[in-house]
Amino acid sequence: MAGGMERTATILSVDVQYEAKQNWMKFVPDLFLTVNVRHDWEDQITIFGSFKKDLPLDDRKSWGSAFKIAEFFESALGKKNLVVTPDYSIPDEWLRDCIGRQIKMCSYPTTKLKDSGSPYWNNFDRVATAGAPEGTLKKMVMDSVNKGYIKNYNSSNGQSSDTDFNYGENVKEQKATPELQLEGIEL
Repeated sequence: MAGGMERTATILSVDVQYEAKQNWMKFVPDLFLTVNVRHDWEDQITIFGSFKKDLPLDDRKSWGSAFKIAEFFESALGKKNLVVTPDYSIPDEWLRDCIGRQIKMCSYPTTKLKDSGSPYWNNFDRVATAGAPEGTLKKMVMDSVNKGYIKNYNSSNGQSSDTDFNYGENVKEQKATPELQLEGIEL
C-alpha cells in the first residue's frame, strides 16, 4: 500500500508550544503542536512550523512552514482560510473547539526496522477532513517522498509495484504480451 495507511481519528487533546526546541530538532519552530487522537488505539501527531512574519497577516503565505498547522485546524473545525493572529498565536477557541472532532490521518512505513524485520511507522504531519476522499493523504505522502521531504519512507513492503496504490493519472498500464506463433514454420 504505497503511501501508507489512512484512518479516521477523533481528536482527544491539542497542546501548542511556542518556540519550543525539541532534542531531535536542528532549529526552533514558532509553533509545535502535539495532537492526541484515537482511532483503533490512542496515537499522537506532531506538527510544527514557522511563520513568514514579513508578509501581511491576511496573506495565506504568512503561515509559512506552519501552513500544516493551519491545515490541521481547518480540517478539524471545518473552516477555510484561517488567518494568522496578530500575536502569531493559536486562539484558545480553536484548541477548545477541535476536541472531539474527527480528522483523517495517515501513517507510513519507515526504513527503521523492528527486531522482527517489520518497519516502524511514522504519522504523517498533514491531515485532511474526515470525509476527504480515500487516497488523499497517501498521495500527499508519496509527493513528499518524491520531493525529498520524507527521507525515511520504506517502499519495500512486500508488494510488487504492479499492486501499488492507484493515483488515477499515475496508473501503470497493463499490456498483454503477444504470443509467438510458430505453427507451420520450419527452421
